[in-house]
Amino acid sequence: MRQLLLALPLVLCAAPAPAQEGSAPALVYLADGTSFPLRSWIFSYEFVTWRQGTSPAFADSRRTDKAEVWLGKKTFAVAGSTLAIQYDLVERERDVDGETRKVKMPVARTLTLTTRDGKKTELKPEAPQRELLLPGGDKNLLLQPRSMDLKGESLTGTKRELCLVSFTALVECYTEAGQQVVKIEFQ
Repeated sequence: MRQLLLALPLVLCAAPAPAQEGSAPALVYLADGTSFPLRSWIFSYEFVTWRQGTSPAFADSRRTDKAEVWLGKKTFAVAGSTLAIQYDLVERERDVDGETRKVKMPVARTLTLTTRDGKKTELKPEAPQRELLLPGGDKNLLLQPRSMDLKGESLTGTKRELCLVSFTALVECYTEAGQQVVKIEFQ
């Protein structure tokens, strides 16, 4: 029995890790100046679908996960690159202490993808096209892209999901500096 207990850690350490598309770590920088590594990362695109002639209130929420940035009809590989997100402060009405007030909120306006060799590509945060989100999908389904998130795991095993870009007024990304992503360095 003792040999079995001593061998158990060796067996657990030797088990291969499941393959992940974004298996190389990424370093995430937040607006408050902090940063943390994220492993097993993936971009997660949230969208809703509903049948023609029915109410969007009964829409099904779906996600598509990929290790690429999808904007409009284009896909962008990020391995070895840095993705920076620039924000504009936009005035929105919010309920503050029981009163409706105008407050300024950060909204992603530009993404800059910089490759290892220093080539910069400025990207407009436009919703991914239907063909990317739901390839070969039912043409009777209406589709509304909602957000682009970054999902992954911290070094301690904590699951993280960070909203990067909102494609609709129905979804707001984080406004607190300690949750707002400003840059991601992909290995």
